[in-house]
Amino acid sequence: MPYLTLHNAKLFFDDTGSGEPIITTHGVAENGSYWSRTGITERLAAAGYRVIDTDMRGHGRSVPIGDTDPGYDVKTVADDFARIADHLGLERFHLLTHATGGMAGFHFAGHHSDRLLSLMSTDSGSATFPTDKFADEAYEDYLFEPRAKPLKNSMADARERFRTEETIRQVRETGGGPFMNRFDANPESARCWREVSDILEVSPSQHVADFMRSFYTNADPKIPLMRKIACPTLLIVGEYDEMFIKPNELLARIIPDARHVVMPALGHMTAIEDPPGLTAELLTFLSSITE
Repeated sequence: MPYLTLHNAKLFFDDTGSGEPIITTHGVAENGSYWSRTGITERLAAAGYRVIDTDMRGHGRSVPIGDTDPGYDVKTVADDFARIADHLGLERFHLLTHATGGMAGFHFAGHHSDRLLSLMSTDSGSATFPTDKFADEAYEDYLFEPRAKPLKNSMADARERFRTEETIRQVRETGGGPFMNRFDANPESARCWREVSDILEVSPSQHVADFMRSFYTNADPKIPLMRKIACPTLLIVGEYDEMFIKPNELLARIIPDARHVVMPALGHMTAIEDPPGLTAELLTFLSSITE
């Protein structure tokens, strides 16, 4: 299996196709199969791209090593994109992100746009503790204090227990929560629930819980840094993704070369809810920046 071994982690990636490289990342408790299990990896590869699906630290098959700091912070996770690219000999690449992985993707793009052919974000934002309040125009010049806002451990504990079919059933009975709130309205509802269950089952629950306690620490959307992003950027969000609608509107205002797409009738898990539709949006964007 393809791994990159570092001093504190083994990073897993899966390499498919040939052509311009696209490095992908995913959301919390997920793994690279968010893209491959839904068929998007295969569709992008068939369109002439080399797709490198990665598992974030503490997710899927990317596991910590030893007793050192596992690196569950936005800078380290962002730097992993460059580490994998360097390992594969890639000078520049497209970066395709989702949710939590997108938070790291925005951080990377703000610091290293020169390495990106493009940034493609699905259902994400630039703060690691996203809020509608700080996505409002009134706060675009707000000066954040250099301190972290800790995530309540109860949220991480809840995710740690999110491993069984019983838990999936409970989430369904309560309307799907903020992340799966449109699954039951989907024409392929059974497939959506089956795929999310299969994807989530891969990540070790304790590593995910530790990751959550360390990663979600800052409500600052890093507006000055976002204004430095100098590569073509695609911002995709589901119409009913209640957590990331406002953060996407903010990013559409402040990133210089950003294209903002709201996908009708979808929620947070756009790759699961509409794989062909999302792929079409990605390929339209990729085609437009290479013409």
